[in-house]
Amino acid sequence: MVIFFIYASIVMICLMSCQVYYLLPNKSSFDKIVFRLLLVMLFHVSFAAIFIDIVKGYQYVDRGAPLGLLYGPILYFAFMAYEDKKPKVKTVFLHFTPFLIFLGIYFYFLTSEVFRVNFSKTYYFVLYSSFGLSWMIYPIFIMFKGRGLDIAMSNIKRIFYFSIILLLVLAAFILPLISAQFLTQIRNTSQLSTITIYMIMLFGAIIIYNYLLKELVDRKTVHSEFDFLNRPFPMVEAENPILELQMPNHKLTNYQDRVLNYLNQQPYLDPGFSLDTMVKDLKMSRSMISQFFKEYFKQNVLKTINSLRIEAVCKELEQPDFDMNIEELALRCGFSSRASFYRNFSLEKDCTPVEYREQIKSKLL
Repeated sequence: MVIFFIYASIVMICLMSCQVYYLLPNKSSFDKIVFRLLLVMLFHVSFAAIFIDIVKGYQYVDRGAPLGLLYGPILYFAFMAYEDKKPKVKTVFLHFTPFLIFLGIYFYFLTSEVFRVNFSKTYYFVLYSSFGLSWMIYPIFIMFKGRGLDIAMSNIKRIFYFSIILLLVLAAFILPLISAQFLTQIRNTSQLSTITIYMIMLFGAIIIYNYLLKELVDRKTVHSEFDFLNRPFPMVEAENPILELQMPNHKLTNYQDRVLNYLNQQPYLDPGFSLDTMVKDLKMSRSMISQFFKEYFKQNVLKTINSLRIEAVCKELEQPDFDMNIEELALRCGFSSRASFYRNFSLEKDCTPVEYREQIKSKLL
């Protein structure tokens, strides 16, 4: 009876979360990955309820399914979306390769009774060991990758911390279980194992719902505060600097004034500058700042900041007495990576910094 209550709770919370997701304005890449996670959880719990507790005699259909191998990669790609990085197809395929391999074995496991009779224990052992390793490796990797994150900073960071904790708890639960009991006492421990795993999944569903609900409230507030931006707004001409606040604009709200005046102080020239720096300095929510950049600059925060940095580089290159190493200039203007600097400069100006300097020198002659 307890397990049915847990199943029903997860399904209900996932469906409520999906409804909140559809109400979200300006869905980010991170939001879309969270939605895919909800769909996986919804399918996973429905699959388990049907084959473990509703249809008798088919428990192996659920227990042999490699769905647990999806959660680690989803967490990883959510982290990439948080960092505003788009994964390559090769990277996506690489991270989902274990799932695809076990999926092929799983189909054979379902269709071959001989395989189930002779190798089911070995298959379960290898599969659940893979679950445990995936649930341990991905959270630890993300903990080190994002060790500078501040838990109090944003809803997204909170969801990462809680997700990491839940996956590590699952790993801590499943690895000792399979090493000590799985091969010999699976029937005695299966009910306890099922309840424990799906209770953790229930906590995960609650965390996701809480995140989406907070984001909905924040974004609805932001949308109403920046509603006038939906009307035509005089944008900066391409040949002029991206920031131009020489004269005060009575149309700007306090939020816009704060962001634009802040950017005019050029904090982005610090290589350590990021969206999180803006959140902390301006004491505005991450979603509010992101919304402003999308509405005002028509691009995301990272692209705008890189454009501003390239603009600062060009101003230096245009000086008649310019005499500085290009890499040193890139660092002074906020680029900590040489490759990132050259890539962004080429995208913005369709030439290299040296070529740009030569063009300026020819005009000065």
